[in-house]
Amino acid sequence: MRHRGVIIEKNAQEVLVQIEDPAKTCGSCRGCVRMLPPKSTDEYYVVRTKDPAGKYQVGDEVILDGQMRPFVRALGVLYGLPFACLFLGYGAGRLWSGSDSIGGVGAVIGLLLGAAAARLIARRILKQEPEFTIVARACS
Repeated sequence: MRHRGVIIEKNAQEVLVQIEDPAKTCGSCRGCVRMLPPKSTDEYYVVRTKDPAGKYQVGDEVILDGQMRPFVRALGVLYGLPFACLFLGYGAGRLWSGSDSIGGVGAVIGLLLGAAAARLIARRILKQEPEFTIVARACS
């Protein structure tokens, strides 16, 4: 996941980079739908990243690359756990009663419990802030 940003502060080994709103950066293709409209039209995010060589100065436009692994793990949990609990709930209900209708009720209960658990687990995965690295200077 790449972002474009501007260095706003420089320390000994780190820099603070102000990232533009992703919707503005990607050209507002409306592929990312928000449930609520943003409070302001200009949204910026500030991230801290390492610059041990000291190559970048305040005001430089840079390209940042972020890790996708936490997002992929969260998506796997959000889709996989409820799906697995759906089948486990059906199997448990079917074995317990021997009836398909009770198995269906067990499937719905399993799906709902799996979705609630997946939400909690995914939030814990995404609570950690992703690490960004500077890959290049941006062309104007």
